[in-house]
Amino acid sequence: MARTRWIDPEPLPPALPALHRDPLLAELLYRRGLRDPDAAQVFLDARPRPAPDPALLPNMDRAVERVCRALERGERIAVFGDYDADGVTSTALLTRALRAAAGPDRVVPRVPTRVEGYGLSRNAIDAFHAVGATLLIAVDCASTDHEHVAYARECGLDVLVLDHHQMRDMGPTGAIVVSPQLPSDSESTPRSYRELSAVGIAYLLVAAFAREGCRVDGSDGQEPETNLLDLVALGTIGDVAPLTGPNRPLVRDGLRRLRERPRPGIAALCRRAGIEPGDLASASVTFKLVPRLNAAGRMGDPALALDLLLTDDQSEAERLAEQIEALNDRRKAESRQVVEDAEALLRTQPGWTERRVLVVSSRSWGGGVLGIAAGQLAERYGRPAIVLSDDGTVSRGSARSVSGFDIAGALARHSHLLDHHGGHSQAAGLTMPTAHVPGLTDALEAAIDAEGVALAVEPEIRIDADVPLERLTLATARLLAGLEPHGAGNEPPVFRVRGARVAKYNAIGADRRHLKLHVGVGRGAVPVVAWGAADRSSELLREPVVDLLVALSVDRWDGQTRLQVEAKDFRPAE
Repeated sequence: MARTRWIDPEPLPPALPALHRDPLLAELLYRRGLRDPDAAQVFLDARPRPAPDPALLPNMDRAVERVCRALERGERIAVFGDYDADGVTSTALLTRALRAAAGPDRVVPRVPTRVEGYGLSRNAIDAFHAVGATLLIAVDCASTDHEHVAYARECGLDVLVLDHHQMRDMGPTGAIVVSPQLPSDSESTPRSYRELSAVGIAYLLVAAFAREGCRVDGSDGQEPETNLLDLVALGTIGDVAPLTGPNRPLVRDGLRRLRERPRPGIAALCRRAGIEPGDLASASVTFKLVPRLNAAGRMGDPALALDLLLTDDQSEAERLAEQIEALNDRRKAESRQVVEDAEALLRTQPGWTERRVLVVSSRSWGGGVLGIAAGQLAERYGRPAIVLSDDGTVSRGSARSVSGFDIAGALARHSHLLDHHGGHSQAAGLTMPTAHVPGLTDALEAAIDAEGVALAVEPEIRIDADVPLERLTLATARLLAGLEPHGAGNEPPVFRVRGARVAKYNAIGADRRHLKLHVGVGRGAVPVVAWGAADRSSELLREPVVDLLVALSVDRWDGQTRLQVEAKDFRPAE
């Protein structure tokens, strides 16, 4: 754990609004921008919610009319999605809903392999045309793909696009585009809807045509579409969409569905990950399930993940989960190697520590793990990172950004240097002539300068509140669970504990890389785990009294419920 800058909590007003009866939770709510008691109550209310209003998405009425017409006429419907977790869950959700309404043979799903590349292709469109599809629903892609939408129209397919990526225009001619990013609808679409993932938009389409009387995939005793919320939770968390606005209740209700009635594929994936479905939370979905779903597309065929989410057969689910687990093991090994190689290449670049954007490329890297490597570099060095696979002529890869810099927007402004690009403010994919890489690097450097983006020169942790040692209890952790689900825009709270005496400590883990501290409280001690911090144990020899930054959670294992305290950082007590 490297030395980090600690950012003090936001000062509280002299008279804190009555946001919660527990002062600590009231502090946290205030610092998360919830200043009104009614808004705080809504935020904490965990009761199931109805779907957000689908009609607030542009062109939703046209999309529903076209889907309902296809169902009434017995048309064959093609569903095409991206190969990541958001795209695969979107495809699975639409396929399940439409098959329930139309029958299994009239809905044909497809996701591309990495070799085929992101987005629609002529091969996919030809395959849909060959089986007699007349309506193509493209999800998590195609909102800027004029070429392939035009080809689909030439082949006689109507095209419905459900997407959430940034758009430069009104979308492909002849397609019905449902997107909160449509430029002319920016005022009529709620700002919070722009945070929806593709699976969230797909869910609202299903909710809309279910309200027209179409049968979908069962229910949880509420609206017909609620049985599909588990897929919404998986895709939204996988896309690192902000867990605020409409995403918060969608994910919270979806996690409940995952815990209570996991599909065979999800249950099999949980077994491979060593977790109980009943213990699933946003963190375990983020670190255990999503990487496995993504591994199918990164290292092999994303159809494995799609089939896993579509099957209702337990034995097939186990077989698919086993294949995905093997791919995930390969993903972890390859991503570690790419990150190591990328850092070694960075160190060969003169003045790289002063660069505002990090760009590395190699001919030996596979495309499936470039986004993982870019994300780790951006997080580690506090600046945008681009990791490319270069075949000598064309460079393809992924970009990841930092808070305050819209990488997808910057790429769009320099599209003359690129063959293809697209994504979100914090993540994008790109393809370009290798000769243009230096020019793009310089252009992005200039853009960061022009926008005055403050790049972090050192890691930093924002403190949510100061707490005494006595509040490190299971009861406090259970209280904090009301703030979940955690994720982008609603991170787990970090607390500062001043003057903690470390009674003893020891290295733990198979490789003894982690540090377990025993912090004295009264006559007992609270165990605190600092991941990857075993090499800092010598600091405790010199200064056994420390200030700690910790996060609390409820740990459920082998039928037991315990407090888990994770140290984010520590330093000698002030």
